[in-house]
Amino acid sequence: MRARILEAVAAIIARDGLAGIGINALARQAGCDKVLIYRYFGDLDGVHSAFAAQSDFWWTVEAMTAGIDPSRTTPAAALKMILRRHAEALRARPVTLAVLAAETVERTRLVVALETVRERRSLELAGWMDRHFRLPADLDAAAVVMLLGVAINYLALRGRNIRVMAGVAIRTGRDWQRILAAVDVLIDGVLPER
Repeated sequence: MRARILEAVAAIIARDGLAGIGINALARQAGCDKVLIYRYFGDLDGVHSAFAAQSDFWWTVEAMTAGIDPSRTTPAAALKMILRRHAEALRARPVTLAVLAAETVERTRLVVALETVRERRSLELAGWMDRHFRLPADLDAAAVVMLLGVAINYLALRGRNIRVMAGVAIRTGRDWQRILAAVDVLIDGVLPER
């Protein structure tokens, strides 16, 4: 039942957006009495926290770094792979995209809980990179990665509703091969292979 309630959160977000999340709506969607929601989660904030904590809302550091051997991979190659995986993970998660689209205008407790998970995992990933790779001291890697990651987020969001942005197609897998090839060029510009 706990899993069904969390699945109901995703279904409501996909159908009605963040504003549709409430105890009564969750109970209806999950096909249970709202007393069960309180029993499993305490309150709506508990539902939000549990939904945010599940690994399938946002990628995990393990998923982003799987198979990357720092002793055989350059920092640039690792970063390219991680950003490709980030793009793939976002594009495969319609609920995550719905939350990202709404979070700039809807500052609900669920948005804050999900934002907290995203920020924590991003910092964990940055820590992984710092532990495994020596980056140039004059490179603000955190800012560079943030800019590239946010660009990917935005294009993935826009690709849900539009096909082309600034003359570049952004919806299909082939479109994303082109976009990520451009990301690779940018990474090579700030982190040349040495």
